[in-house]
Order: sequence, then structure tokens, then C-alpha cells
Amino acid sequence: MANEMNAREVLSRYAAGQSNFKGVSLRGQSLKSQDLSGADFSEADIQGTDFTDANLKSVNFSHAKAGRKGWGTVFLIVVVLFLSALSGAAAGIMGTISSENLFSGIRGILTSESLFTETRVIYSLIIFTVLIVLFIVSISQGLTVALLYMAGTGAGILVVLGAVFASLFGSEGVTFIVGAAWSAAGAGIWSLTGVLAQSVAGVVFEYTFETRVKALFVLFKSLTYVVWGSSLTAVLIIFKGAFTNALALPITVAEAGSVAILGGCIGKLALAGNEKHAFIRRISINLAATGGTSFFGADLTDADFSHAILNSTDLRANSLIRTRWYQAKKLDCVRSEATYFQNAKLRQLVITCKGQNENFDRLDLRGVNLQGANLENASFIDTDLSQANLQEANLFEAKLVQTNLDQTNLSNAHLTGAYIEDWGITRRTRLDGVKCKYVYLKLPTKGDRDPNRMPPSEQGNFSENDLYIFITSVLDTLDLYHRQNINASVAVTVLKGLTKNYPVQFELVGLEKRGNDQFVIRLKVFGQASHFKLQREYYARYEQTLPLYDPKRLMSDTDVIVAKMMKKVEENPGTHIENLHNQGIFIAEGEVDMSRNIEIKKGDYYEQSGNFGIGHMSGGEIKDNATVAAEINEAEKQNLADAATEIQQLLEQLSETYPTTTSREKNIVVGEAVDQIENNPTLKAKVINALKAGGTEAFKEAVNHPLVNILVATIEGWQDAE
Repeated sequence: MANEMNAREVLSRYAAGQSNFKGVSLRGQSLKSQDLSGADFSEADIQGTDFTDANLKSVNFSHAKAGRKGWGTVFLIVVVLFLSALSGAAAGIMGTISSENLFSGIRGILTSESLFTETRVIYSLIIFTVLIVLFIVSISQGLTVALLYMAGTGAGILVVLGAVFASLFGSEGVTFIVGAAWSAAGAGIWSLTGVLAQSVAGVVFEYTFETRVKALFVLFKSLTYVVWGSSLTAVLIIFKGAFTNALALPITVAEAGSVAILGGCIGKLALAGNEKHAFIRRISINLAATGGTSFFGADLTDADFSHAILNSTDLRANSLIRTRWYQAKKLDCVRSEATYFQNAKLRQLVITCKGQNENFDRLDLRGVNLQGANLENASFIDTDLSQANLQEANLFEAKLVQTNLDQTNLSNAHLTGAYIEDWGITRRTRLDGVKCKYVYLKLPTKGDRDPNRMPPSEQGNFSENDLYIFITSVLDTLDLYHRQNINASVAVTVLKGLTKNYPVQFELVGLEKRGNDQFVIRLKVFGQASHFKLQREYYARYEQTLPLYDPKRLMSDTDVIVAKMMKKVEENPGTHIENLHNQGIFIAEGEVDMSRNIEIKKGDYYEQSGNFGIGHMSGGEIKDNATVAAEINEAEKQNLADAATEIQQLLEQLSETYPTTTSREKNIVVGEAVDQIENNPTLKAKVINALKAGGTEAFKEAVNHPLVNILVATIEGWQDAE
């Protein structure tokens, strides 16, 4: 029997320096908002324990048993029985409505009663049609879609019949159809209620009870369904009259049984993780977590739940960074908002640590713990693995293209053969002890199967020192990779802009043309900005700036030299310039500064010893006929964008305040905008500078508002006045 310990004793011992609470029983205790970081609760009984808002960093919960305390189980038993009773009652009512209408119509036909009594058969046919739609659609598309289909089908039938009956019988026909609508709606609502209650009851039941008691309780649950359903059905049938009794009962029982079967099937699909029935699963998990172990709002950074039992647990923690779930049980039963708990594939990944040959592209895996995982040939293209624990993971031939690895722990990981094009390692990425014989600098494509092995095959594999130099060079340099032609002027403009918006300086240390359509700019970065963020920002700005490029604008002498250097290399495949260190080509504070000119000859190849490059993929496609003649001044471009944004916001605000339907109303709005601009000297100066720098057409294109043409025509003369 576990050593029972109350919360006060745990806190007292922890304050005295004890951290080992292995195997203790904390059932039902409250440790809310307490600091227990680093404590050992392995093999502990924490059923019903409240850790809400607690600091549980690096706490060991391995082999612990979470779940509900006594009253929580009692509550769920009541919930399951209530839902079973509700489902049975709803099914009985639904069956009674449909069968009563059917056999009332049959009785009318046999006894030659009024036409409307005979046509009550139509009521039942409409109801049966709606129920058939429910049964077919709910399995394949979910209850929400089934509800829409039911409503649409029923409404369509009723509209057609309504038109027919109204034309034949007038107001009596309309009254009849209204009655049919109410019957169909009632049967549909009760059938949905029955199915929903039965499916939720089934899922909560599975999450609540262990195998040894399931057989006994399932019998009790079924009896509850039958007793309530049959009792209510009998009452309704007796109330409707003796003739209907014998005929209606079999149909009612059959329909009620169908509701139970359908509810059970949907419950099974929800348990299996079927996304069409995800809301059933969410409702059931939330109910099942009632009275269970709570980690709501807790900090579980680096906590270890290996081999723990976690059914009926609230894991809506404040932090699950690097929390370990290896071989944890009942992880599909926890209440959590973490991405990898919602996705069955990712849930299995964190439990088994087996992801070889799997595709995890473009997923949010921030802070995931995959220590020692087998990820051989797995794909993580454009995946966020920042702050993840990949210690000792096998990443042989893994695709780490554009993968965010900021603050990721790759200590002692196996990286041989990994594809690292545009990977986002930073100085905060832990790489100590990495095992790697070679890597590939880009991902092979259909038209280009050369993955740029590093080091080249003829040079063998990395030695320990070479690997260190390679990693250091990647961290020290920022490589910007272009496919097809590069507009050198735009590239220089964007780089200058980055140094104005980020606390960084660049030194141009390498240019390379690989083959016919690959161009690499290599920069040494001084400053604290994330390389990964700089890469993304560069590519985005390059694509935005390229269409605005104006070859008529003049460049500074230093910009011309750097642009010509890039152009020279771009025009000559096989040209490499990699020893530009200490040549004084810097980009800082929006300007290019260089101490001397560099003469570049076709085919020149300079290599700095040990500096292995790495290619980066640009997100967009560059036109083949792009020309290089000048640049857009980055400061002017930024001013144009800022002024355009402010003017667009101003026009949008005024358009919401004033009508803009007629020409007169539009002119009033523009006049108000002009007044506000003139009363704001800073904004007016921005607008004038933007018009001078980019021209009126560029300004019009930058402002996405229908009144911009009128506004520009009004303020265009400001340039001359200034």
C-alpha cells in the first residue's frame, strides 16, 4: 500500500530540502499554486490531486497513476446512467411518433375515415425519410452535417407537399402539412437527442471504467436504456389508443434499437479519433476529466510522465515544453489543448518515439520531447521544432528543410545524411556531441537530383574538427539562396533595409553561382537577431520589392560595386568568391560601406579553409528577364509603405463614419481626409516624401482604397508647394 501523505506534509518536507516523494499517495490532495520544481513523484498515486497553477518544472511523474478520486467516479456513473436513460426515452418518443402516425393512417384507410386521417401515412413516410438520412449521413459525415441534411431533406419534401395540398385542399391542406412538419421535426430532434446521448454515454463509459468492471456496468447501462425507453413508449402507446398498441410496438422497438446501435457506432468512431465526430470525443473527455487529476495552468516544462497512467486528467497546462510522454498510458483520454494531443499520429509519436519514414511537414511541434526517438528518413519540412528535445534522436536522412530549430536540443543526435537546406539553427540550438558524417545542403527535386553533399563524396566524411567548423560557419553566416536569376539591386536594397529594422550588421563574405539557376549570397552577421527570422524576412521583402523595382533610380557608388559583383558572379556559372573576409564590404544602418574595390574575373575561385556553405531556398520565383540597372532606395520604399498604410487606415475610418455613395459624398470624405492630413505635420511630410520618391502611381497602388485616386488628385500639388 502506498505511503499516504497530505499536502501540508509534502510542502513541509519540500521546504526542508526533501524532493523524493516516490511512491507516496496524494489522492485528493490540493497542491494548487505551489512550487514543487524538481520533485520526484514517480510511482505516486495522484488520483484527484489538484496541481492547478503549480510550478512543476522538471518534476518526475514517471509510472505515476493519475485519474479520479471517489466522488468523481460516482458522478460519472450518474452521468452515464442519465445519458442512457435520456437516450432510451428519446428513442421511445421518436419511435412512438413515427409508428403512431403510420398506423393511424393505416387505420384510417381500413375504416374509411377522413382523407386527412388516411394521409397521415405521409407523416410517417416523411419521418422515416428524415431518419434514414440521419442514419446514413451521421456515420460518414458526423451529426452536425446530418442535422443539416435532415433539415434540408425534410424542408424540401414539406415544401413540395405543402404546395400540392394547399392547391387541392386549401387551408385544411396547409394545416395538415404544418402538422406533418411538427411531427417530422419532433421525431428528428428526439432521434438526434437519443443518438447524441447514447454516443456520449458510450465514450464516457469507455474513458471511465476499467476492463474488469466494464462487463457488469454495461449490462446495468443497457437495462437503464431499455427500462426508460420501453416504459415511456408503453405509456405513450396506451395513451394513443388500444388499436394502435399491437401494431405500433414492434416498429417503436425497432427504431429505438436502431438509435442505440447508431449511437454506439458513433461513439466507437469518436473513440477511434475520427475527426467527423471530434466534438463527441471532446464533450466526453471533458466530462470524464471531472474530479480527476488537474494540471490546469501548471508549468510542466521538462516534466517526465514516462509510463504514467493519465486517464481523466486535465492537462491544460501553462507550459508543456519538452514534457516527456514516453509509453504514457491513456494519453488519448486527457483534456488538453496541445497540438500533439489532438492529432492521433502525433500522440503516438510522443508515446512511442517512433517516427521513421513519417511525414510531419508544416506541423507545430514546438517544445515536443522526442529524446532518443527513431526519426530516420522522417520529413520535417517547414515544421516548427523550436524548444524541442531531440537529444540522441536518430535523424539519419531526415528532411530538416526550413525547419525551425531555435533553442532545440540536438545533443548527441545522429544527423548523418540529413537534408538541411534553409534549416533554422541558431546560437541557442544545442549541438554538442552531434554525430554526423555528412549532410546534404539541399533537397533533391525532380529536375535536379544533386543534393549537394557536404563534404563532397570525393573528400570523404566529416572529421570531428570539420563538423565543428561546419556548424560554427553556419551559425556565423547567413546564406541566402536564390533559384534562377537574381536582381542584385533588389537584393542589396533588401539587405540594407534589414539592417535598419533589425539590430544587425552584415559583412559580405561569399558569393556563389551553382549550376545554371542557383545563386548564394553568404553574409556574416553581427548582432542578436535570429538567422531564421532574418532569412524569412529577406525572402518576403525580396518578393515584395521585386515588382516595384525601378531601373531609373540612381544608386550610390558602393551599391553599384556590390550589385555589379553579384551580377558578375550570377552571369558566370562556376564562379565562386568566398574569401571576402576582411575586405571591408559591410552593410550597416541602411548603407553599404567598403574599404576597397574587388576585381572579379570569370572562373575565379577562392575558398576559405573550413568554411562550408549552406544553401537556402527562396520562397518565390524570379523572372528570367529580370534586369539589373539600379535600385529602389530602401528608406524611400519604407516611407512609401508607412505613409500608404496610414492613409489607407484614415480613409477606411472616414468611410465608416460618412456615406460614400454619391460623388458629392466621396468628395466630402476626401476633403475631411485632407484636413486631417494637413493638421498632422508628420503625416503630411510622409505623404509628400512618398509622392516625391515613389510617384503618384506607386502611391495609388500602395493604398488599397477606392477613394485614393480622388485624394491623390487633390494633394498632388503639395509636392510643388514644398
